[in-house]
Amino acid sequence: MKKYLTLLLAAVAVLSCQPKANFLLDNCPEIHDLESGALLTPRQARKAPGCYGVVHTWLFDSQQTISFVRYRPESFSTTIVTAEREDADSTSALCLASGALAGINGSYFNVNELITTCFIKDDGQIIGETSPSEYFRTNGVITFSETDFSIDPCDTAAVYAGADASWEVIASGPILIDEGERITYTDSTVVSGWKRFYARRHPRTLVGREADGTTWLVVVDGRVKDQAEGMSIEELTVLGEMMSWRDAINLDGGGSSTLWTLHGDVLNNPVDNHRYDSDGERIVPNILAVSAL
Repeated sequence: MKKYLTLLLAAVAVLSCQPKANFLLDNCPEIHDLESGALLTPRQARKAPGCYGVVHTWLFDSQQTISFVRYRPESFSTTIVTAEREDADSTSALCLASGALAGINGSYFNVNELITTCFIKDDGQIIGETSPSEYFRTNGVITFSETDFSIDPCDTAAVYAGADASWEVIASGPILIDEGERITYTDSTVVSGWKRFYARRHPRTLVGREADGTTWLVVVDGRVKDQAEGMSIEELTVLGEMMSWRDAINLDGGGSSTLWTLHGDVLNNPVDNHRYDSDGERIVPNILAVSAL
């Protein structure tokens, strides 16, 4: 009996030393350090303060291309950068101008006027409120403090109740995962836009967080047959569950979807130019930027 107990304890010890499965890190052929751009092994990436990579995989019975940035909040800060109308620019240009190490496109906006259509408070100033046209998908906020941020459900039909106490806030949606619980949307629960937005596959942009605060910025490429099919909102939520995220929120997608890093440049292939290359960035009025502390 003692012999079997010893073997059991040894097996448990071996298993406890194995790194926890992570879909994106485990399937990424090249992972880079966020600050230096150096190549990392999956084991090194798990311990690194920040990293990035691109995954090409078969998922949901389709070819998918998923770009990611992963970082720990104690080593990096996240902030909103707004630049509306004539100041609007590509995600990469806005990141470079703000001195960021990484960045992702932000929330929904009017593509003709280049102004936000969702509630944003940037550097203490309210930039805009959520337009009624966005109510069908904008049901959450990312709220920033001096040292961290949170993803929370919110009725964005009204001015965000916590905005007065927060320095920066950006509304978006839909919320995908809330405190570990998957949020489900159906054609009977969504007021409008079910077929064109929720159920169809599109390029997608999202922010996900693990229970310990580890943050993921993710872009799923789409609209390119046999290379990058894109995901529905339900499939995007399943991806978040596969990643064991505690919270996740969808941001503006489609031609806006762009993920950039200082050492990797544009990681995904934006489709605003209707070609599958890294030159197809859309001009946007707001982004999320990541900088070293």
